[in-house]
Amino acid sequence: MSRHRSPRSRHVRTRSWRNAVPADRRSLTIGLVAFASGALVLLSAALVAGPTDEPSPIAAGVVEPAPAGPAPTLPEVGAPSARPEVPAPAAPGSGAGSTPPTAKKPASGGGSPARSGAGTKLAQTNCAKRASDAAGLSRALATAAPGDRICATGSMGGSRLQVTRSGTAAAPIVLIGDGNTTVKGITVEASHVVVDGFNSVGAQAPGILMEGNNITMQNNKVSRPTGGDHDGLRFFGNNLKILNNRISDIDPAGSGAHADCMQTFQNDTPSSKNVLISGNRCERVDNMCLMAEGPGDLGDGGAGEGESSNWTFSNNYCDTNASQALMIEAVQNVTVTGNNIVGKVDKAFAFDIGSTGAKVASNKVAPGIGYEVGMDSSSRTGYQGPAVGGGP
Repeated sequence: MSRHRSPRSRHVRTRSWRNAVPADRRSLTIGLVAFASGALVLLSAALVAGPTDEPSPIAAGVVEPAPAGPAPTLPEVGAPSARPEVPAPAAPGSGAGSTPPTAKKPASGGGSPARSGAGTKLAQTNCAKRASDAAGLSRALATAAPGDRICATGSMGGSRLQVTRSGTAAAPIVLIGDGNTTVKGITVEASHVVVDGFNSVGAQAPGILMEGNNITMQNNKVSRPTGGDHDGLRFFGNNLKILNNRISDIDPAGSGAHADCMQTFQNDTPSSKNVLISGNRCERVDNMCLMAEGPGDLGDGGAGEGESSNWTFSNNYCDTNASQALMIEAVQNVTVTGNNIVGKVDKAFAFDIGSTGAKVASNKVAPGIGYEVGMDSSSRTGYQGPAVGGGP
């Protein structure tokens, strides 16, 4: 079941989810001193060296600040005989006495989020299986075993990529597209899985669904999901990484659906701990960049089980049109840092229903956005960041 509000509403609860490089410069100075009394020549050399930091340029010349928490680590998946586990993101702010930098509201700028190196595109090497059409990909997925690298190229003929077999901590299953490998949606209902380099076009929403533990979703593209709430990506589970994906053209086309770039909720689905969402771009999104509801949210039939906590939302670009870019409800210890918020929103980030322990720092907020942080009284414990500008 689902309950919808208008795109400019405060929030919605939705349950229908299945429908520089440094440069070294060295100079050598040679001095010649002649002594007239003995024709003695002394040759001396002094080496003067000093590195200079020259950040690599990114789109539109904007360099975003690095995340406040630990930088995400890309799982380097090797040959079938040696595949390390995709590491879980560390709990944000878990270090003793950790305090984020003083939050500011800098001038707005366009451009891409900074890339920390995590989520770098995987190469189609050491592939246990290869597929160039939907039938081949289906066969490869049906027999996927821990440690397999499955490489896919070309169009998959309008089929949805569905992963239901799990890897292991030491040997995840890795699916690698070529960056333009086209599918009609991505579903992972398994654990210890990496999906990299696919293009989800016109999928039955959500464009990407993640449900399980230790899943990495990186370097994928989602555009024009249809049906249901038209959501771009939904996630449920622990130790999830959502890195460097591009989700665009999320438009309910007059249906009244509450179309978000990314969403999670919890009553009949798993809660989510240790979630890293970094380096993604949400472009031309009708509603929110992230709509998140933890198990403490009492709306729509109960509080659910477990706890949603320890999330980092960093270096993302959010072009959205709801009352806020992020709506966080009943999720604890959320770190929000280095994001670029544009679009027609009243506030950038909203925390509600006991979303305690939030940390907000070093985000870019476009002119015209009323205030950076909205928060209710139940979420203020442990908050670090700019002054609260109003309600969530």
